[in-house]
Amino acid sequence: MIDVKVKIHDRFSLEFKISFIANRYTQDEDINKNEFSINTWLFVPNSLDINRVTYTKERFYRDTKSNIRLITPVYSLNEVYTGEDSPFYKLKTAIENLSENPEQKELLEDYTFQVKMFSSIFKSAARDRAYYIAEEPDQNKLLKLLDEYIVHINNILAKYRELSPLVMNSALSEDNKEIYHFGDDFIGNIAEQNAFRIMRRLKNNPVYHKAATQLYKLVEKENMYKSGQGYSQLNKEDETNNYLVIMRRGILKKFIESDLYLNAKRLKDGAFAEQFYYGVAAGVSMIFATIVAFTAQMRYGNFTMPLFFALVVSYVFKDRIKDLMRYYFSTQLGKKYFDNKRQLEIQEKNIGWVKESFDYVSEGKTPESVMNMRKRTPLVEAENKIYNEKILLYKKLVQLNPSEISGYKGYRFKGINDITRFNLTHFVQKMDNPSIPIYMPDEKNGYISYNSEKVYAVHIIIRCEGGQDLYYRKFRMLLNREGIKEIKEIEAINKSK
Repeated sequence: MIDVKVKIHDRFSLEFKISFIANRYTQDEDINKNEFSINTWLFVPNSLDINRVTYTKERFYRDTKSNIRLITPVYSLNEVYTGEDSPFYKLKTAIENLSENPEQKELLEDYTFQVKMFSSIFKSAARDRAYYIAEEPDQNKLLKLLDEYIVHINNILAKYRELSPLVMNSALSEDNKEIYHFGDDFIGNIAEQNAFRIMRRLKNNPVYHKAATQLYKLVEKENMYKSGQGYSQLNKEDETNNYLVIMRRGILKKFIESDLYLNAKRLKDGAFAEQFYYGVAAGVSMIFATIVAFTAQMRYGNFTMPLFFALVVSYVFKDRIKDLMRYYFSTQLGKKYFDNKRQLEIQEKNIGWVKESFDYVSEGKTPESVMNMRKRTPLVEAENKIYNEKILLYKKLVQLNPSEISGYKGYRFKGINDITRFNLTHFVQKMDNPSIPIYMPDEKNGYISYNSEKVYAVHIIIRCEGGQDLYYRKFRMLLNREGIKEIKEIEAINKSK
């Protein structure tokens, strides 16, 4: 199964969060590997001057950044801290074991891992519940859900902080004790951020003031705790402090989530085949040069002027033949192999790979189903016959071994998230001014003038295939020279295989 989320990351960057969810077994249980395919077509207006010359494959990969991480295990807020299979129980056990043997490396690694996992799972569970509460249409039910939410948040924070004496009174080094504080600071930030998230989403709801009062108490309680612990806090009167706090929170997030990110060794896909065929090209060109040299020598003899010119001509054509064959083979290999391959590893254990490639394609080589989804208006179609819309194709092929993922360190991991950010700075360089004057009739003055934004539309169609699932998603992105204005889903089509 593949789940795709597309959103604006910043003014000039688009983010694709793609979840590849592995099934426990495939049709071939001996192989037990899941394979996924995702193709993304970008239909770019010709006026942006994006083509093979102005926007190369190398430039595309420089503008693309991908992070691959395990999907955070799913727990409800109650499950985070109750039961023997809960993240809290695993964390408590890890701390107790380490307190008895503070010098044992494996126990220290497990303690660090459990702090990170507890904090990451709490972040995911609290965020999902906050969204769920904010979208509840029944006001009475919403307030009840909010009461339960605050109780669970307070319980989780209290449970984690109950472990402080175990850590602080142990023989751990100060650096290792700080790991506990990193988790403490992080979950406090998460509780605060989700309180503000719910408030923002309920701003126009009749129950806003009741909800805000409860959430304000939660935030204030947390701020008092942070002050007592000496954790950094935002201050509306100190800008310097605030950007340092934001920077610290960013570092904390990277540290806490570091064990979810996978090692990805980047390799050249089809590297052996490429060298083999390039060797064939060199061999064929050498055969040509040798035949010309032997023929000329047999006909004109040694040390003659005709032999000299024949050898020069054979050398020139030898290099041309080799380059032409290299170009031909590289083109053909590009159809079979991908540009890059990343080997995915957890603690040096191979769990799968990701292959990716990028190229320009013509309408004739674009599937009919995709062109039907594009659905140009008559005017756009008329323009396209004169100025061809450029079609960019970005492909990914993913293979996962679910048996290597699902039981990692006692947690139920169901797959990976591939978070890809695509920077569009080069797409806006040749755009017109972001606003243009427009004129409308006015009875008193004859006309009135307004400024209106000028935007360009880039259509994105994504084809997802995994297991028995096959579906398409279509998005329209509007942007101008000031950046991305909006990204909106237009159409989704599910097809059974």
